[in-house]
Amino acid sequence: MISFNYILLLFILINLFFIINFNKLSFLHYILDKPDKKRKLHLSPVPLAGGIILITNILIYFLIINLNEEYLVNEIFFNNKFELYVFFSSAVIIFFIGLIDDKYNLSPNLKFLLLSIILSLVLIYDKNLVLSSITISFLDETINLNRYSLFFSCFCFLVFLNAFNMFDGINVQASSYSIIIFSFILILYSDSFLVKILLIYLIGYSFLNYKEKSFLGDSGSLLIAFMMGYLFIKLYNLEIIKYADEVFIFMIIPGLDLIRLFFKRILNKKNPLRPDRFHLHHLLRLKFTNIKSILIINIMIIAPLILFYIDVNKLFIILFTIFTYSLTIYNLEK
Repeated sequence: MISFNYILLLFILINLFFIINFNKLSFLHYILDKPDKKRKLHLSPVPLAGGIILITNILIYFLIINLNEEYLVNEIFFNNKFELYVFFSSAVIIFFIGLIDDKYNLSPNLKFLLLSIILSLVLIYDKNLVLSSITISFLDETINLNRYSLFFSCFCFLVFLNAFNMFDGINVQASSYSIIIFSFILILYSDSFLVKILLIYLIGYSFLNYKEKSFLGDSGSLLIAFMMGYLFIKLYNLEIIKYADEVFIFMIIPGLDLIRLFFKRILNKKNPLRPDRFHLHHLLRLKFTNIKSILIINIMIIAPLILFYIDVNKLFIILFTIFTYSLTIYNLEK
C-alpha cells in the first residue's frame, strides 16, 4: 500500500498543476461569470472553475479509496464501500445541479426542488446520515425525532446548502471559512484523509480566487456545503460530536445571515431564495476593503470556535455570537 503521505503529495501536485496551467486548460473556462454592474461587480468575466477542480479532486480520491480497501478502513466517514458510493454519486449529482445552474441560471424554486429530491435519496440510501435524535448540551435533554428524522435531516442539509451558497460573496470568503471549519474538524475530531484533501484543494483554490482567476460557482459552493454537512452529521451520529449545539457553533455566522435575510426578504414581499446585496459581506464592502471585510468575517467565525475550544459554556457562546453579529449589522446599516 502506498503511504498516505505520498498520496497527499500527489494531490498537492495535482492542485499545483491546476494553478500553474489554469489559463491553458480550456475546460476550466467552460462557464464564465460576467459582470452585470448590479450584483456582480468584478471588472471582467471570471471562470466558474472552483467546482470543476473540486470534483476532479473528489474523483481521484474516490478512485484511490475504491482500489484499496485498506485506505477505506482509515476513513471513519464510510462504514463500507456502499456508503462511499453513495457519497461520491451524490457529490457528482449535486455538482451537476450547480453546474447547470451556473450555465443556465435555474430558478431558485427549481434548484430547491432538485436538491430536495437528491438529498432525500441520499438519506434513504445512507441511514447513517439520518439524524434520529438531537441532544443539546445546555438543556441536558435528548429530543427523539422518530418519524420526522428523515424530513429534519433533509431540512438541515438544505438550510446549510443555502446558507453557504449565500455566504460565497466576495473573494476568499467561502474558501477561508471552509479552511477554518475543515481545519477544526482535523484538529478536534478526525485525522481524515478526505478532510486533508479538501484542505489542499481549498488552499490552491483560495490563491486562484484571491487573484480573481476563478470563482466557486454554484457547482463548487453547493458541493463544499454538502460535504461539510455530510461530515458533521457523520461525526454527530458516530458520537464523536456529542451535542447538536457544537455543530451550530461552527455554522452560526452563515446561519444567522441566512435567517436575517430570509425574514428581511419576506417582510419586503420578495422571494426569500432570490439573491440581493444585503448580505453581511456586502454591507462590510460598503465601508471596508475586501481584505478588511474578510478579516472581520473570519474573526466573527473564529472567535466562537476558540471559546468552544477552551470549553466555554456553549449557550454563552451562541448568545455572545448572536449579540456580536446583531451589533455588527446594526452599525453597518446605520
